[in-house]
Amino acid sequence: MGLEVLPAVDNKGKQPLHPMPDVVVLPPTAEEDPKTPEGGDDEGMEEPPSNKSRNYGHYHQEDGPTHFCKVILAPKLECIPMPLDFTKHFVTVQMEFKLRNNTGCSWKVMVKLMNGRVTLDQGWATYAAVHQIKIGYMVTFKLLTPDTLKVIIFDDDGIEVVNKYGKHDEAFAAKE
Repeated sequence: MGLEVLPAVDNKGKQPLHPMPDVVVLPPTAEEDPKTPEGGDDEGMEEPPSNKSRNYGHYHQEDGPTHFCKVILAPKLECIPMPLDFTKHFVTVQMEFKLRNNTGCSWKVMVKLMNGRVTLDQGWATYAAVHQIKIGYMVTFKLLTPDTLKVIIFDDDGIEVVNKYGKHDEAFAAKE
């Protein structure tokens, strides 16, 4: 049931200050009428396109993950296998990746298929040595383009490592 709203009266209590209809009935609230839909994030939204999933009023592309990380547990860093759940979304596997670090430096690393997994191989050991990646460090990789990974290194305290080096050996540094 709606609520009755009475007009405001002047200080003498006789005349209405603002002329109003005799009775104004407000629509029922959600508590009074449980059939009343409540507004939310999805109110008035159209259905998502077929290649996108819907969650809480916004869309996500169904392309697959763009990040993975590795915690360094072994002293030898000759290669880094990429997770299968990361690479299974690749349309094609590049033979070479550019690793771009947080200082803008890029390195070429060859890719090899080892035991059914895409692996960063030739060039990775040199990258790890020059960037002083040690046991206990965590390295995150973000796919920027089909052949470029952004690499961020975190030390054993979880702090981002930012190292600027002089001119790298051109055999290993990627040309911009």
